Amino acid sequence: MESLVSKFKLFLFSGESISSNLVNTIPLIISMLMIGLIAGPVAGEDTNIIFKHDRTGVADEVNKMKDFDYELQQRERDRMKGWNIEDSTDAMKVGDTYFNKGAIDDAIFFYQLAIKIDPANTEAHEKYITARNKEKETTSAHYHQAMEYYRKGMKDKAIDELILEIKENPDNEQARIKLNEIESQ
Repeated sequence: MESLVSKFKLFLFSGESISSNLVNTIPLIISMLMIGLIAGPVAGEDTNIIFKHDRTGVADEVNKMKDFDYELQQRERDRMKGWNIEDSTDAMKVGDTYFNKGAIDDAIFFYQLAIKIDPANTEAHEKYITARNKEKETTSAHYHQAMEYYRKGMKDKAIDELILEIKENPDNEQARIKLNEIESQ
C-alpha cells in the first residue's frame, strides 16, 4: 500500500508531463481506489446503515388504523346483510326510507353506501347532498359534529359532542336517544 502511495506522490510532484505519466498511472489510481474501498470492511469498520425513527410505535398506529378500518367495513357489511342490499339502488331505497321517516343520519349513511358501491350514481350523490343540507338545517353544530364522528366510527368523540349538545340544549330528545344508542354499543 505504501509503495502505491509513494508512487502517486512521486507522480504528483514530479515536473514531468502529464501525458507520459498518465498512461502508467491510471492503473495505479484505480488500484488505490479499490484498496480504499475494500480496506474499510476488511479492517472491521461498520458499513451498515442505521435508520433512526423520531417516533416509536409507528407500526402500532398503522395496525390500529387497519383494525379500525376493518371494523368499519364489518359494520357496513352487517348492516347490508340486514337490509338485503346488493347494489347501489338498494342502498338508496333504504336511505329514502330513513329520509322519509326523518332519520336523516341513517339516510346519510345509506346514501354514502350507495355512492361507495357505485361512485357514478349521480342520483345517490344528489340525495346525499340533500340529506346533508337538511341535517345541517335541522340540527345544532354539536349534534351535527357528533353524527360526523359517529359515521367515521369515532364513538368517544361522538359521545363528547352529544354531551355538549345536551348541556346546551337539555330539551333535545334526539341527542339523548342517540347518546344512549351509541353508549349501548
